[in-house]
Amino acid sequence: MKHTSQIFLRPIILMLLMWSFVPPVAFGHGEIAQMAGIRMRTIHWFDTQIEPTQVKVNDIVTVRGKFMVSGHWPDYVAKPEEWVFLNVGVPGPVFIRLDATVNGMPQYQSTAFKRGEFYEYEVRLKARVPGEWHVHPLINIWEAGPISGPARFVQITGDKADFTNTVTLMDGETVDVERYGLASMWSIHLLWVVVGLLWVGYWFRRLPVIMRRYVTVQRFGEHEAERRLISIKDIVVSTAFVMAILGMTLGMMMWSFNRYEITIPLQTGKVEAPVIPLPESEQQVDVKVERALFDLPARRMDLTLQVTNRSVEPVRIGQFVTGYARFVDAAVLQDRKSDRYDPVAPSGLRSDVEWIGPGQTQIVNLTVADALWEEQRLTDIVAEPDLRFAGLLFFYGTDGQRHIREIGARMTPNFLPGFVPVNRHEGHAANRPRESVS
Repeated sequence: MKHTSQIFLRPIILMLLMWSFVPPVAFGHGEIAQMAGIRMRTIHWFDTQIEPTQVKVNDIVTVRGKFMVSGHWPDYVAKPEEWVFLNVGVPGPVFIRLDATVNGMPQYQSTAFKRGEFYEYEVRLKARVPGEWHVHPLINIWEAGPISGPARFVQITGDKADFTNTVTLMDGETVDVERYGLASMWSIHLLWVVVGLLWVGYWFRRLPVIMRRYVTVQRFGEHEAERRLISIKDIVVSTAFVMAILGMTLGMMMWSFNRYEITIPLQTGKVEAPVIPLPESEQQVDVKVERALFDLPARRMDLTLQVTNRSVEPVRIGQFVTGYARFVDAAVLQDRKSDRYDPVAPSGLRSDVEWIGPGQTQIVNLTVADALWEEQRLTDIVAEPDLRFAGLLFFYGTDGQRHIREIGARMTPNFLPGFVPVNRHEGHAANRPRESVS
């Protein structure tokens, strides 16, 4: 009885162990696993909008926003002036891409971006497969891979069978892209599968298969084995296979030329993305990084900045964006999470200077502190061989105008808990009262 119970118990235990090792479903793309230095010093995404987030099959989803190509681009990453491509990151063909523009120029091929410039983009997608999908804007960089932007979850409802994707060709024919050429594709694939099975079947007809040469040498000796392993019949059959394959390939090529008389090869040229003045391009605030310290235990970056306001209105710092994580000063800007995955720290920024008057130059101590550093794995920057950071600093004027400047510098890490950076004049920057416009 005991032996019988063990027979049934062992498979149950084995199944439970196997079930415990089943990996969970991945709902994102693992973009935060990318090196922190690459995310912080390549593409600065901001004003990203992905809407609507509740659609039906065949509805249109628009991904739009702006980005700046960092002037602190790492030397170990391929340069954006070579070959880049604006795309979206989605889990498979759950959308189809209808069109895309950068600064108003259609982007249907590769392009190039200039470091230090701002760009405005828009990508239109058509919902195809029902489900909840993670959607990113991203830029593919030749020899470097994708740089992802902020994401939103988009819910698609309906039936995939209702999806339509018809296109009118240059000769006036209207085709269903979902099924165009599908019968030919299946026929050609099945033909080559049959050819492959016949080839494998011919050589596997004689046993043993795995160690046939070894067995033949052991039975007949090495000289006799060489004659028996490959016979005249094998040579004739192999030659017939080669000739048949060449003939079928030539025949299918001629059939394709006759069936599809007008074809255009895939284009390999480059579309130039124009650099046009955007409101963010007007640099009326100058910023110089005097000191940058990253406190790893506290998940905090302390910056000492020299800020010069060349505009005609007072300005104040309201937001810092790096690696598309947003650190916001709640006293200046109300920025709430669009969903629980939105990488924003609504009160993660603190400055000891409230306003910087027109024409003034002030030393500003900025504290960027939040668990978002760890959640987005930006703390990994301290383990990289190039301890540099970069990000966008957002200034806001009394007239509502926004000024954006990129800052970047080498930073000093701190690994000791309880470390407090002290200003030699007035103590810890975060505890100092804010200054007002005089």
